Amino acid sequence: MFPALNNREQLLYLSHIGSEYHSYSGQHIVLPLALRLKFAQAMGFNTDDDDAVNQAIFQLDAKPWQSWIANFNVFIQGESEHVDIYLSESEKSTGLNWQITLEHGDDDNDLYRGEFFGNTLAEVGEYLIDGVRYSAHRLNLPSLPQGYHKITVANDQRNLTAALLVAPPRCYEGEPQGKPKRLLGISCQLYTLRSARNWGMGDFTDLAELIWLSASVGIDMICLNPLHAPHLATADFASPYSPSDRRFLNPLYIDAEVVAEFGASKHIASLLSTRSFKQKVTALRSAEYVDYDSVAELKYWVFEALFNEFSTQELAKNTVRAQTFLHFVEAQGEALLTFADIESGQSVAGFVDVGFAAALKASKDPQFHQYLQWIASEQLESCQQQALDAGMSIGLMGDLAVGAVSEGAEVISKPDLFCTKASIGAPPDPFSEQGQNWNLPPINPIALHRDNYQHFIELIRANMAHCGALRIDHVMGLLRLWWCLPEQGGGAYIYYPLETLLAIIRLESHRNQCLVVGEDMGVVPNEIRQRMKATAVYTNKVFYFERDDQQQFTDPATHPVNALLMVTNHDVSTLAGWWNKIDLQLRGDVGNISQQELSQAIAERDSDKKQLLQWLRYQKTLPIEWESDAGLDSPFDILLCGAILQSCARSASRLMSFQLDDLQLIETPVNIPGTYREYPNWRRKQQRHTDAIFNDTQLSAMLNTMAKERAQ
Repeated sequence: MFPALNNREQLLYLSHIGSEYHSYSGQHIVLPLALRLKFAQAMGFNTDDDDAVNQAIFQLDAKPWQSWIANFNVFIQGESEHVDIYLSESEKSTGLNWQITLEHGDDDNDLYRGEFFGNTLAEVGEYLIDGVRYSAHRLNLPSLPQGYHKITVANDQRNLTAALLVAPPRCYEGEPQGKPKRLLGISCQLYTLRSARNWGMGDFTDLAELIWLSASVGIDMICLNPLHAPHLATADFASPYSPSDRRFLNPLYIDAEVVAEFGASKHIASLLSTRSFKQKVTALRSAEYVDYDSVAELKYWVFEALFNEFSTQELAKNTVRAQTFLHFVEAQGEALLTFADIESGQSVAGFVDVGFAAALKASKDPQFHQYLQWIASEQLESCQQQALDAGMSIGLMGDLAVGAVSEGAEVISKPDLFCTKASIGAPPDPFSEQGQNWNLPPINPIALHRDNYQHFIELIRANMAHCGALRIDHVMGLLRLWWCLPEQGGGAYIYYPLETLLAIIRLESHRNQCLVVGEDMGVVPNEIRQRMKATAVYTNKVFYFERDDQQQFTDPATHPVNALLMVTNHDVSTLAGWWNKIDLQLRGDVGNISQQELSQAIAERDSDKKQLLQWLRYQKTLPIEWESDAGLDSPFDILLCGAILQSCARSASRLMSFQLDDLQLIETPVNIPGTYREYPNWRRKQQRHTDAIFNDTQLSAMLNTMAKERAQ
């Protein structure tokens, strides 16, 4: 049994399945072999048969040495400008040719071709297979332009072609002229925006209004929630962090009224003029929470009419507008075609009544879903262009979710890439003693490599396309993800090729001129924070947690420079909710905390509030009205809000954002982590229309004060 045990340990190592980790409290946890083998089985390995285990080990460990070059190679400009060549003893003295074909075509320049003998190159490794010695040799290459190239190694008998990624050493960091500015941003869940014209949830026209008003007071960026395509066929598709496909957009953000086909369709005009439609829109617009089902029903009625008008008046006549659409579809490639096929097969039957679903004939047409993606992409692109035209330094900051649901298009379209028998989650911590299961199937790191990272490239490229910065949720996933087995229990860390994924991110960052922020809160290995800093991936901080060893709020002048400081965000309480302890009450109401824990948390909050007032006093921003000790028991107000925002605006961090919610003193959060049906997550709207917020003279003064602090 001992040799078999060793073989299984070797397979687990080659499968990137971790054997140990440190818990939230610092405890060293060693995972049992039986549990780790379950994860190998979830990846598709037969761990019960010795021959199958040995064959898997050979494929993962030995077989790559029998190929001259790895399928996917990373070349870092100025750092690692070489590839490794794998040769048997008999091949070392044989001349081999190499040639590089650049991404945008072949190049006859002799600079990109050459000849070598293995025994003249530095040896950097060896492997013995059936008595035959194979050795790795380092082939230095000339400086290459950034891109996705191909390298071919050949002799008279055979040739092998492999991918060659050439990436910059750091992410895009903005224009190099002068000292970087400290930028100010607004964080906003797009669906929460209110206006006198939307159909019950914020849309791209509401975003354009927010951009215009924000730019006028010195705001440089709008930090958004993920805008990924939702899985409409499920009963609850509200969470932007549980999408159908992260490569595509949520059609519900489309403003149908500005689409070219809107005014030309008599059917749409007839529909919108009915009393029933007007009443529904008015009710949805005034509701406290977004009613996604009803919004989707109204919008998809109109989307079908828009598509029918486009089909008959544009596609059928092959107009310029039709050609623009077809060029978009062609540029999106196989990913969009597959997505549209899957969407048309699933339809939208899950969120509306049977009669409505039956009436939506166009939803069964893949081209209908291609059309919606085209419209959504154009409207989002227009928003980013408006932001830049208005003088914003960054414009939109997108948000990339960590995964997609198993029933959605992204997972279905890549059945060999995702491990549907496991789920991404988080290990046990004080907030969740059993750990967390996010019901998102993880990518198999072995399959990711075999795919030459094409899906990850598509994912990053799509999410950087129409924004000036991208926040990567749970950036730790570039190094390791916590996998759990919903049906069997238990969890383990599975490791990913951090350096390759970072190289792809850096290349796409430059191509799209997009800053990168990594959400790195919680338990984060030092390795990833070190690599983030070295490669210009900004760290993500939240004001509540910026404390010293004595739990005192830190001086904003000492905050890390390469960081995005969020005053609050979607996963923590609003300022008013925090001060008034509404967040603690809600946690008690939904059962996330016991009565004893609640009492302790309230006592700790009272201490934190006192520290906050001291911090503001030290910053010389504490309002006179709050100087009295009785202020600890006073309800949160706009004066205290302004003082906190002004002080945070002094942060040394290059990027700083605050939630639109906090300007309105909203107490309830948009999301309570760890809840599902216990709280209406991802539905709560803003209290006021966007224009009313910016037309408020007191709020305008606060915004101007923050902008001046950031400019100093």
